[in-house]
Amino acid sequence: MSYKRAWDLVDEINRICGHAAVEPQAGGKNGGGAMLTSFGEGLVARYRKIERNAARAVRKELEALRSDIARPRKS
Repeated sequence: MSYKRAWDLVDEINRICGHAAVEPQAGGKNGGGAMLTSFGEGLVARYRKIERNAARAVRKELEALRSDIARPRKS
């Protein structure tokens, strides 16, 4: 992903949320960068929780699908 594309996505997240999730850091001796704000850290934590809950919710169905795929076909 290009640098510009990454910053365009960050800007969109900040705009959609109405809060800064990421803030740029001014360059210096080691160059610039970016930092998650406390809102951004909460956003990431909540997203990770959603991911875990979704994975738990579909675990049995994914296991059944894997079993179906592994089962030999009948001729």
